[in-house]
This record gives sequence, C-alpha cells and structure tokens, in this order.
Amino acid sequence: MANLFLAHEIVAMNVTEEHNGAAFYEALAQSAESAALRTAAAAIARQERAHEERFARLAESLEQPPSAESYAGEYEAYVEQLWQNKMFTDEQDAIDTATSLDDLAAVEFAMETEEATLNLLRQLVREIDPRDLAVVQETITEEEAHLDQLRLVLHQLRT
Repeated sequence: MANLFLAHEIVAMNVTEEHNGAAFYEALAQSAESAALRTAAAAIARQERAHEERFARLAESLEQPPSAESYAGEYEAYVEQLWQNKMFTDEQDAIDTATSLDDLAAVEFAMETEEATLNLLRQLVREIDPRDLAVVQETITEEEAHLDQLRLVLHQLRT
C-alpha cells in the first residue's frame, strides 16, 4: 500500500499524539518527586506543545490527496491498525497516567511512549511520497531527542 499516507495524514496523526504527550508531560512536571524529572518533563511538555502547533500549521498547508485504495475501506482499516498502539486514548488518559505512576515508572512509560511514536513514524516513512519525507524525518529527530532526555533522567533516577 505504498504512498497511501502522505504528509497531511502523518502530520495530522502527529498533532493528536503531540497534544496528548504534552498533557502527559505537563501533569508529570507537576506530580514527579524528582527535581530532574520535573525539569525534564516541563521542557519536553513545552517542546510537545510547540510541535503540536507547528504540525497543525503544516497539516493545514499540505494538500490532502485522494488515496488509492485496493478495496473499499482499505485506508480506514490501515489507519485503525496503526492507532491500536496509541499510548493514550485522550488527553485525560494522559494526565491520569502521569499522576498515577511513581517517577521511575513514569520515565519508563514515557520512554515507551516515545518509542511507540518513533515506530509509527518509521513505519509511515515507508508509505509516504519521498517528496514529503522531510516532514516526517524532522518529527523523528525531535522525538529521538525526547528519548535522549528521558534516558538521562532514567540514569539520574537509578544512581
């Protein structure tokens, strides 16, 4: 199903993930016991909000081409399959998760969330028009930076 997802779909999906991720990190910045985690979570939350805004603007500017389906409903089925691995059902779920975990569990969960986002984006790279690859690659780079920040906090919590 090559090129079914173009930049518009990827960016639109990422807006939701960034929104819920920001809510998670904002709640974590308030509830964490560790100063290092509070600081990192607040910084990542600000980055996630900035990403959400930027990707929303990108989604508006990108043309939404018609998808070429092999059979009726193929596009919707593929979207549903990808979203089955979402870490949060909505913003409130993100907040509830952040406030229910201790610091170590929260960092480990946040790392899983970042990895899930990266896995989704890497899968989508194979499905998009090469002309739109830069949009997705930029997102991947930013999410990898979040993962690096979390690894540092995890190390600090374990020592």
